[in-house]
Amino acid sequence: MLNIKYPVKITNSSLYKKCDERPLYISMLESKWRMFGHILQRNSEISTNRWMNSYLISHGRKFRGRPFMTSPVVLNEVLSRLLDSQLHLTRLEDLEHLRSIARNRQSWRKLATRIREAAEASPSDD
Repeated sequence: MLNIKYPVKITNSSLYKKCDERPLYISMLESKWRMFGHILQRNSEISTNRWMNSYLISHGRKFRGRPFMTSPVVLNEVLSRLLDSQLHLTRLEDLEHLRSIARNRQSWRKLATRIREAAEASPSDD
């Protein structure tokens, strides 16, 4: 299809360029943030918003070992790694700030685009 024969080595990034595609993790990241925006725009009484509020309010016991990989932890990691710590998701105030951004669709799209562009610009695992 692409006329690449066996002994020729090709990196993932050059293959993506040749096929005019982007890595799957970029699409997944973009979809995750679009879904998160939809959740933040919804009523604060739905179960996901109540869970997010209670998760960020509670300062439960610290356990030994690796921390749990919950949605707020993953979203905060993406925010801090890709946006140079301009936004966080560690406190209830941070969640309210993200909700105010999500209420304005244009602002949320800009944020999601910045996250996608930062992920595309970051070095990948070839």
